[in-house]
Amino acid sequence: MSEISQIWFDEAKKLNVNEAIFVRVASKKEQTKLANEFEEERETFSLIDPVHASQIFINKILKDRKQYVVLERKYRAPFTAFFRGEDGNFSTISVDPERKRMLRLMVKDGKSREEIEATLNGLTDDEIKEFFPE
Repeated sequence: MSEISQIWFDEAKKLNVNEAIFVRVASKKEQTKLANEFEEERETFSLIDPVHASQIFINKILKDRKQYVVLERKYRAPFTAFFRGEDGNFSTISVDPERKRMLRLMVKDGKSREEIEATLNGLTDDEIKEFFPE
């Protein structure tokens, strides 16, 4: 990764939703190289803040006969989805990977179900089925 890609990606982290940075490059080869470096920066950033990292999109474009790599922040909620039931109706569902991670670690550490419920303010039916099957 180059210093240029690090500097511009740090600027991209500050973007608000629907804002973009257009980085001009001299050639198609440079465009591809810089876009790949931005992908690496995003991958590293995703270890720290996966939601924010997933909102940063990297595109290669041609604008006014000049080549650019675009860093754009778009709204995205990766831990929310829609569920369609048998009746055809949709409902929103969400997952919390941090909660699941904590639950796994507490079970692995041998914490009691009561202690886990107290820490997590209760358990969902799915969590009980998965971690405390009878």
